[in-house]
Amino acid sequence: MKWNKEERERSADLNKQEQAHAEIVHEEPFAEDQALIAQLMQGFEQMELAIRQPEPPPLHELERFVAVEQRKLRRRAGLEVALFLIMALAIIGGNMLLASMNIVVFAVIQGLVFVGAIAFAFRFFYHSKKKVKSGHA
Repeated sequence: MKWNKEERERSADLNKQEQAHAEIVHEEPFAEDQALIAQLMQGFEQMELAIRQPEPPPLHELERFVAVEQRKLRRRAGLEVALFLIMALAIIGGNMLLASMNIVVFAVIQGLVFVGAIAFAFRFFYHSKKKVKSGHA
């Protein structure tokens, strides 16, 4: 009995020491955590002050931007029309010259271009329908 009593007292002392040690260990990280949380919150507040709220640009700046872009688009459209007219005149002029010099060669070239255009259109429509059927359109 005496041995059991001593053993119980020793285990009770050990339990008290372990609890005291656990409380000390538990309190230290808790205090460190609180300090880290406070530092993080302070950092977030500083970030909020440093980052200004986005504001839309003034209306006159937007209007100026739109006007500049419209000028660029008009200039590009004009260049495309000019390039189209130059190419069309070259092709029409070449065809007229070829037709006036040798009508057989002209007819063969026109036939090849016509067949090529039909083949291209057929291939384009066939692939577009195939894509739609497969669901990857």
